[in-house]
Amino acid sequence: IRDRSSPSGSISALGLIGRLLPSRGRNRADLCYEFMGTRNCPATDCTYLNLGYWRDTDDYRSAAEAMVDLLGDAAGITAGDVVVDAGCGFGDQDLRLAQTRNPARVNAINVTESQLAHARIHCADPRIAYINGSATALPFENASIDKVISLEAAFHFDTREAFLQEAFRVLRPGGRLAVIDLVPEEKGGKVNTGGLRGALERWASQIPAANVYGVTRYRQILAEIGFADGHVESIAEDVVPGYLRFMHKLVADPVEAQRLHPMIRQAMRHSGNPFATSDYI
Repeated sequence: IRDRSSPSGSISALGLIGRLLPSRGRNRADLCYEFMGTRNCPATDCTYLNLGYWRDTDDYRSAAEAMVDLLGDAAGITAGDVVVDAGCGFGDQDLRLAQTRNPARVNAINVTESQLAHARIHCADPRIAYINGSATALPFENASIDKVISLEAAFHFDTREAFLQEAFRVLRPGGRLAVIDLVPEEKGGKVNTGGLRGALERWASQIPAANVYGVTRYRQILAEIGFADGHVESIAEDVVPGYLRFMHKLVADPVEAQRLHPMIRQAMRHSGNPFATSDYI
């Protein structure tokens, strides 16, 4: 079991809002994750934050690891690869990739120093370098990377398109990009942005307005940048229902729920499905 001693965040909910307000026009997703800390992770035996891939399990850690495995498969990560992980969280995903796929190096990029500090202690591996840097300005030479991945982070990047361009730049010919991402739901060519509630939720989560588009525009951007054989598909049915079942059970447990910040507890208890207008791709 990982050390759970780090606090729920180095800033309070009011402190978070107080620091976000003056940052208008500047993405501060790092503040959101400083607020989250490790205590607000879904499980106590890991520090994964992803929603999990629930097709064959009802255990959070297994679902979170299945999501990482799915991403690794999509990227085709194999022994000897040089990998960039843009938005590495607390490092659990990079340690799993290192242990199960034996890449030569995983360059794990993050803008939240508190997460990197945790990763360097709890997810250390000689094949992994935890780097404080931006996904939109990757610190690597052109055509120097075999695989670029990003797990539930690209919607934060300012902008996602800039990250995709950077990924294309650093990838070697024949290299591969694999991204697991959240986008607004699109039906019949119309994108559901969630109205005022959606706008407020995006501000609270620090999701830039430039990233608010559906799968059709996503495919167009990949093609415009130059990615060949681009494939975008929804996996929401194997992700969202299982995650919601798990989280609703968690917040209903009076003992387990106490480690979560009250704002998170209330959001899960009263929001129903916070992903109702989103697609998970």
